[in-house]
Amino acid sequence: SGAMTGGAQKKKIRGFGVAVDDEITRIRATIAGLEAEAAEIGSSIGRFAGISEAKRAERSMVDEQIARYRMLSEEFSKRVDVLGGEKQALEVALRGLLRDAETGGEELARLETDLERIADEIARLSGAVDGLKKQLDDTEIPALTAQYEDLRRSVEDIERRLRNKDADITDAKRERQHFVNRAEELAAERDRLAAKNQGIDDEIVAAEGEIEERRRLIVQLEARQKGFSDELAALHERRDGVFDEIRSLDREVLDLSGAMERVRMQIDALTERERSMLAELAALREVVGDMEVDLDLAAIDAGIAEAEHALKKIGAVNMLAIEEYDRVSSRVEERTSKKGVLSRERSMLLERIERYEKMKYDAFMTAFSAIDANFREIFARLTEGSGRLVLENEEDPFSGGMTFAVQPRDKKVHLLSALSGGEKSLTTLAFIFSIQQYMPAPFYALDEVDMFLDGSNVGRIATMISDLSGNAQSIIVSLRKPMIERADRIVGVTIRADKSTYVTGVRNNG
Repeated sequence: SGAMTGGAQKKKIRGFGVAVDDEITRIRATIAGLEAEAAEIGSSIGRFAGISEAKRAERSMVDEQIARYRMLSEEFSKRVDVLGGEKQALEVALRGLLRDAETGGEELARLETDLERIADEIARLSGAVDGLKKQLDDTEIPALTAQYEDLRRSVEDIERRLRNKDADITDAKRERQHFVNRAEELAAERDRLAAKNQGIDDEIVAAEGEIEERRRLIVQLEARQKGFSDELAALHERRDGVFDEIRSLDREVLDLSGAMERVRMQIDALTERERSMLAELAALREVVGDMEVDLDLAAIDAGIAEAEHALKKIGAVNMLAIEEYDRVSSRVEERTSKKGVLSRERSMLLERIERYEKMKYDAFMTAFSAIDANFREIFARLTEGSGRLVLENEEDPFSGGMTFAVQPRDKKVHLLSALSGGEKSLTTLAFIFSIQQYMPAPFYALDEVDMFLDGSNVGRIATMISDLSGNAQSIIVSLRKPMIERADRIVGVTIRADKSTYVTGVRNNG
């Protein structure tokens, strides 16, 4: 029976020990919660104290409240310390209970008493905690907690902004490093361009010297040309004067020849009359001989009157005709000599003019043939067709004009007037490039020459200009993408809202 009682007692002791363990576990959990709450309160008080210290300068109006809250915090800290001491005592008691629980059932009554005391103490502590919580609710700590949350959110926002600023600073540093590297690259590029510019300056100096020499040569040639032109003009004037003088001399020679012929005829007539009269006189003398006449004075006067009447029938006789004939003959010989000299000079002038005309014709035909060959090649490259230059008068090109006979791909041969706007642009550009190859210029200015062209033709024109850019610089106004993409430098001009002009430049290819 005792064994049964003992058995029942052991079961009861084992059940009580499990309850004690459960109670101890619950007490430990309660104490852990109190500790966590006390730690949270302590950490909150510490944070609030730190925040209060940090914001003292900004919140001078709440210094007195902060001091009062600090006193409350210190009192709570003391109570927490007391609770901590009691907690330690409870832990010691619990450890003792654990040791006592191991010794046996004789300690159960004491443990129950201790448990009741601990339960009362816990109840008291719970009431104290509730009172503390009520006191905390009655104080401004909730408001401070809300204020703390606001401050915490503000701090988090500030920290987030700081992180953003740090990221911005990092980006700015990276951008600064990029700009530093870019500045170094630009410095190297500047040095390279400076060296290149120096070389270009040297080439320019050499070119300027050559240009100056060519200019002097051109001045000399122009002076010679002007001299030739002046000489030619003088020779033309002299030729005209000689022609006028020759015509005048011809008229005078004709007049003199007529007069001389008339005088010669008179002299011949008088000479013949003289011979006949001398013959008649000789015959009369032979007939008369030494015969003397017995005519009186009246008969002699009648004979003289009859002779004078016969002389009047003959007419007036110029006794100075022989001298005038000699004088006119000398003048005719002098004028004939001058006419021969003028004729020779005229022949020389005509030969010189003909030589100059031939030189002009040869120079023109040489240039025309070279430009025509260039035009055929360039037009075939731009249009995949054929074309040539046509003179209206090939025998005398200076008396007529020039036109184009072109045949674009898959089309008939047309003159310039029958072409479309784009074909006219291509033909004109081919002619310009042909002249440029024959007689290069330092730069060209082209204003929207690709306006009437399609994309493929614009690309061909851009390629042609790019190929020619090694010997000449081209300044082009264009709105077409293929032309802009092939440019070495792009200058954009836009109008701002205030109607001012904004100019920007981009380095495109190299």
